[in-house]
Amino acid sequence: MKKSHVLLVFTFLLLIPYICSLAIIGIGYNALVLHSAEICRTIIGALVGSIIMFAVKATIQRPVDLLAVQTNDGLLKQLLRFFSIRRRYFLLFANIVLDFILCFASTYLVRSIMTLDQIVGNSIGFVLLIMFVSTCLGAYVEYDNLSIDPQQH
Repeated sequence: MKKSHVLLVFTFLLLIPYICSLAIIGIGYNALVLHSAEICRTIIGALVGSIIMFAVKATIQRPVDLLAVQTNDGLLKQLLRFFSIRRRYFLLFANIVLDFILCFASTYLVRSIMTLDQIVGNSIGFVLLIMFVSTCLGAYVEYDNLSIDPQQH
């Protein structure tokens, strides 16, 4: 498979939904938690968010493995390995810590960029729409390789 094709699938099927998941965690945390600006509450929210991100990565394990097998580019393979949870415990722990940091940043950025009316309003709907469209595009582009039975058309 060509590098550009793998990069297109990576972007639409993994990267954009990952960023949208971080935004959903930030929006959901700030919409649900009273006094969300307190550091202790933000740390707990980021911890819960990193556990959610770990669960999200578990659901996309098969497409990640299939894409990693089909690429020869070292940088792209490492980007795909970021989403993999089948790794050594040290790298798995480092991945969870990185997710924690990104979830913390997400809750902080959402709180600083959006007003409370925007957070509680329809912002989550827009993020979910972006995630849905992106996932559909990525799955459509890579349907043959990601299906259980590649011979079906």
